[in-house]
Parts: sequence; C-alpha cells; structure tokens
Amino acid sequence: MIQLYGHEVSGNSYKVRLFLELLGLDYEWLKVDLMQGAHKAPKFLALNPFGQVPVLVDGEVTLADAQAILVYLARQYGGDAWLPTEALPLAQVVRWLSTAAGEVR
Repeated sequence: MIQLYGHEVSGNSYKVRLFLELLGLDYEWLKVDLMQGAHKAPKFLALNPFGQVPVLVDGEVTLADAQAILVYLARQYGGDAWLPTEALPLAQVVRWLSTAAGEVR
C-alpha cells in the first residue's frame, strides 16, 4: 500500500493527498509532527535528507517533493489523461507544477 508522510498544515502534503483521492488510490496517511521536530529525526531523514514533507513510499519507490510525487503518480497510475507525453501539453503541465510550487504558494 502507498504510504504518504505529511502534515495537515502543509500545502504540499495536501496537493498529494488530493491527487491520490482523485486517482482513487488507497494509501496510508502518516502524520509527521512538524511541531515536535519529527521531520528532523534520523528515521524521517532516512526517507528525505532535506527533512521536508511530503514523502511518498510506493513499494520500493521513495520520493520526496510534491511536484516530483505528482509526476510519479500521474505517470504510474493516471496515464496520459493526467500527464501527457506530447511536447506542448506536457510543457503546460510542467508550467502549472512550477507555478504551484512558487508563485501561487
């Protein structure tokens, strides 16, 4: 089962949770208590050396960074409907991922 490490006040964690729901995927939500410094604990740093949420674990795959996770989920489970392979539509998706990571946030 997919595991998602995050925190409810994290917008990046929310993006990934929302996409998992849109894809209809079952996942286990694992709260990382940011207020208690759990993201800086050695066990969590083994998943993401940057000490940031979200982190997705899908079998042997461990990914950090919301945008990277969204791309992975789109390609792995959503196909072309969520992540096109043609140049222009793909560039448009990447543009929105960049916008969501910076300006909008």
